[in-house]
Order: sequence, then C-alpha cells, then structure tokens
Amino acid sequence: MNKGANTRVIELQQNSAYDHPGLYSKIKRVTLVTNSRDCNKSFSWSDVVEILDQERNKRTKGTIWIDFQGFHSDEMIPVGEYFNIHPLTMEDCMTVDTREKYETFDDYYFIVANEIHYIEYSNVLNNVNIYLIVFPALDIVITIHSEPIQSIQEVVHKLSYEPQGCIPSPDWLVYALFDGVVDIYVKLVDQSVREAESLDGLVLLLSGVEQTELLERIGHANRQSNHLKSGLYSKREILIALRISGRVTSSVSVYMQNVVDHVLRCNQKLKLARETLGSLNSVYLAKVSIELATASNEMNVVMRALGGISAVFLPLTLISGLFGMNVKVPGMIVTDENG
Repeated sequence: MNKGANTRVIELQQNSAYDHPGLYSKIKRVTLVTNSRDCNKSFSWSDVVEILDQERNKRTKGTIWIDFQGFHSDEMIPVGEYFNIHPLTMEDCMTVDTREKYETFDDYYFIVANEIHYIEYSNVLNNVNIYLIVFPALDIVITIHSEPIQSIQEVVHKLSYEPQGCIPSPDWLVYALFDGVVDIYVKLVDQSVREAESLDGLVLLLSGVEQTELLERIGHANRQSNHLKSGLYSKREILIALRISGRVTSSVSVYMQNVVDHVLRCNQKLKLARETLGSLNSVYLAKVSIELATASNEMNVVMRALGGISAVFLPLTLISGLFGMNVKVPGMIVTDENG
C-alpha cells in the first residue's frame, strides 16, 4: 500500500456518514467490515486509512472488507493510489456496463459480477455490477457498486454464523458474494419455470380477448428468460477459473463447486423453460389457425343457407317485378280504357 497517498484521502470525507446504516444504506458511503458487528457502521475514507494503518502496525491476522457504494471516478482516485490498483482496473470499476470477468495482477485479482433484481415498483429486471478487488497477501477485499446489493445482505447473514462473526478469509468472502448472487438467480429461474408451466396449461384453455393477455405473458416470459440467461452466462467460467487459479483454498473450493452446480442447474432449467415457451408460440399460432378455419367454415355454412333462400325467392322477385312494371308482358290481361 502506498502511504504517500494519505495526503489526499481527506477528499472522501462524508459529512453525515455515521447517521446511516452502513451496508443497508441507499446513499453514498464506505463501510469497513472485520466482523458482523461492523456491518451497520459507515466510515469516512480517512477513518478507513487510519484503521488499516493500525491493523498493519499490529500485524494482526484477519480479513478486512471495505465496501464502497455510489462513489464517482474522481473520488476513487485516492483509493487506487493507496492500494496501488492498476488504472485499467479502476476504469472498469467506474464503467457501468463492464462485462463479467476475472483478471489477475501481481498483488490482487479482479472480478466483475452482476446481480439481478426487480426495479422497485415494477416487474422489470435490472442488472447491477459489483466489482471485487481481492488482495490475498493483505487479507483485504474491496467491493465497489453503484447502488445497494442484495447479495451483500446474504453475506452479512452468513457472517453471523461464523465464529465471533469474523470473515474467515478473502476467498470465503468471494464465495459468499457469488453464492448470494446465484441464490437470487435460482429464485428467479424457478419463477420463470413455473410461469412457463402455467402458460403451457393455459394456452389451450383461453380464447377471445384472454388470448391477447396470454400472448403478452408469453412475450414477457421470453424476455425474462433471455435476461436471466445473459446474467448467468459468465458466472460458471469465473468460478471455475477461480478454483483452478490456486488463489482459493481447498476448503472454500468445495463450496465454490456447489455454486457452480447451482449455476449449471439454473442453465438447465432455463433451457427447459425457453423450449417450453418456444413450443407455446407454435401451439398458440396453431390454435389461432384452427379457430380461424373454424370461423371460416361457420361462415361458409351461413352463406350456403343464405344462398338457398336467395335461390327460392329470386324467381318470385323476378315475376313480381315483371308484372309490376307499366309495360305489356306476355300473359298479362290488358283492358281497353276507351272501350
């Protein structure tokens, strides 16, 4: 760590940092966590630097987790300088649409993952990136995100079951974050599968105006499954790369494999749901074609009946029309007006 950067850390001082509940806050804040009791405490960056220097002087062992939420690129410059973080890493952390990836550097490794959740008061899914910078030698993990992350709350819940509420190791924290993220996908994938099964049962039952609503639900389910598929795309590769990198202990590697299995199972369920939704489109179109053919046949029956009635009344109409005209027609009895 570069102590020469200490002169600039005052720029990140937060005036009301202690008035808000740390990891559960929706405001800009920095939280330092060494155990579960710290999760509701917000610090200024200058306080974090002071604590880090004290811990380094004490030479005590224990993982430190520093969480940044809502900071801009200029505000993160002192952090990058203090930890000697590569400029490309900091640039990725400040980019909203950075792809999910795993990169290794001399002193740390860098992970980009995304969490998915519903936008508040809507049924629209939204992805939020979380950036992890892990220093194995320093036992420090930095997480950066732009808004509250649900998986962080899951990590805090897991910490409460650890001895003395302490973070066992940096790789354990990475596992816990990924486990929280994937658990959210598991729930959403199960919902998507249930929706596909429900639509499969309704597609042959609904008719008329209800079919419009059914078609809208099929379209929404397709969009949601595509969104979930894109979110799960890189997580399995990242977790496998972590396991074979040698930066993960064997005890944590077993748990990471369990998360990999969950991702694989989610992909299998999504594939089944997507196939079901794809078949629903074909069934829906086939049903509409049958209904149109049935309506056409019914119209033909009506037209044939009308044609038969017309055939009966047409000669009568012709005769009455002829004899109703003011001209002589063969067979008409004519009287002489003069006689």
